[in-house]
Amino acid sequence: MRSKTFLATFLLFLIILFSSLSVVSAYMTSNQMNMLKEKSVAEYQMMIISLTKDIAILTEREKSKDYTKDVNALINNYAKYYEKHNITIALNKLELTEPEKVATKNIEVSFINREREYYIFITGALSEPFQNYQLDYHYNVTKSIMDMKNIQHILLFVGIVFSVITVLALHFILSGIFKPLNIVAKTSKKIADGHYSERIYIKGKHEVAAMAAGFNRMAEQIENQICLLEKESAQKQQFVDNFAHEIRTPLTSIYGYAEYLQKAALNEEEIIESAQFIIEEASHMKKISNSLLELATLRHYKLIENKISIPQLFEYIKHTMQNVLNERKIQFNYSSDTDILEGQEDLIKSLLLNLCTNAVKACPSNNGIIHLKADRLRDKVIISVTDNGCGIPEENISKVTEAFYRVDKARSREQGGAGLGLAICQQIAAVHGAKLTVESSINIGTIIKVTFTTS
Repeated sequence: MRSKTFLATFLLFLIILFSSLSVVSAYMTSNQMNMLKEKSVAEYQMMIISLTKDIAILTEREKSKDYTKDVNALINNYAKYYEKHNITIALNKLELTEPEKVATKNIEVSFINREREYYIFITGALSEPFQNYQLDYHYNVTKSIMDMKNIQHILLFVGIVFSVITVLALHFILSGIFKPLNIVAKTSKKIADGHYSERIYIKGKHEVAAMAAGFNRMAEQIENQICLLEKESAQKQQFVDNFAHEIRTPLTSIYGYAEYLQKAALNEEEIIESAQFIIEEASHMKKISNSLLELATLRHYKLIENKISIPQLFEYIKHTMQNVLNERKIQFNYSSDTDILEGQEDLIKSLLLNLCTNAVKACPSNNGIIHLKADRLRDKVIISVTDNGCGIPEENISKVTEAFYRVDKARSREQGGAGLGLAICQQIAAVHGAKLTVESSINIGTIIKVTFTTS
């Protein structure tokens, strides 16, 4: 584009420049020639008048003599005078065979080029009664013509010099104009090649700078989208890997015990024991299936919101978990400084039961403490579940809401966990427009907060 612009602009400049120089040169040449011709004709006419008068005086004075010699002498004097001005004259006597034609003959003006010399030639008859004399006039205009050609050469040289200057100026101007565009082109090529962090840095408030700013915003959006796609792709792959790993263990157990039942000679007790293992593993797979179904359903779920009494909600959670709390001798308490939460009650119950169940699993038996709390902060309701359990390593906190992710895989597997509880909690919070955050320290405990924004 830069080359095309350069060539088009330079060719247009050359056409305009040399067309203008040609017009100016032609006008100056034509004007100069017209001036020389007008000057020559005027001078010739004055010469005719002067000669006619002088010859008339000679004829009056020498009526009885032949005045031809005197006329020749007169012409010689004229010729010597005009020779100093590059003018050559000659007077020729004509034979008057057709006097009427000679009398009416006009002067003839022509331009002669002879051996690299240029002349204005004028010829014509003298005035009556001496129309039998013809005066030839040669004006040498070589110097004027050469001066004119020198001026034309100078104009051509000036045109060439201006063309060279224009080439250089146009090169630098277009370089300055197209430099930002070249940067944009190179940067866009790098982005197309996968370098999504590339940006354009152009200072100023002109259109190109505005375009660069828009391009950077577009590149940032593209980078964010690419990062999001890569993250989602990685999460999907991780989900598939985790799911395959999670489902392999119960399938292996089921297959193993089924084969054992088929091939081994077992007594009734061994058959019941093997069948129990198969039932337990099948039950685990059913839990995984239900959790996955719940997780998939929540992604496009439309809430049915109503007002929920927080004290009653907390009391329900405590009552539901009372058996497991008593079994592990874990202390459970709750408090609330707000009464109402808007949301879908069954989902909120599922959210809190999942969080409290995870807290129970993390707490040590006999001296575990779980605290369920609701706080209001301006237009927000924050529900938190705090435990004094084993905690989560800092590097794992960001992953705990991923499907099938378990911090302690062996321990979670023993407790029947599939690593889907917090993923479901995250999805329930998302459909309510809430934010789930995790704070944890090893051997100190974990705080999981769900922040709801009220209208």
